[in-house]
Amino acid sequence: MLQHAIISTRKTRVKRLEVGTGTFGYQLAFYQREGFRVDAIDKDYFLINYEEPIYEDGIQLKDMLRLVLNFDEDRG
Repeated sequence: MLQHAIISTRKTRVKRLEVGTGTFGYQLAFYQREGFRVDAIDKDYFLINYEEPIYEDGIQLKDMLRLVLNFDEDRG
């Protein structure tokens, strides 16, 4: 599904695709393998926006990373 979003977006005039994820874990590596880079950190995002705490591998998620894929920097 991510590949479809990247390919579809690349065909348009959109210059960047943005996603948000936790600051660690397999999701971060998943997006980075596709060329996404860290653009910003939303501090306390998961604490403010979710009533129940979210844990991954026994660690509570607190901050959200905003990752971007810039098509104007894209080589392919």
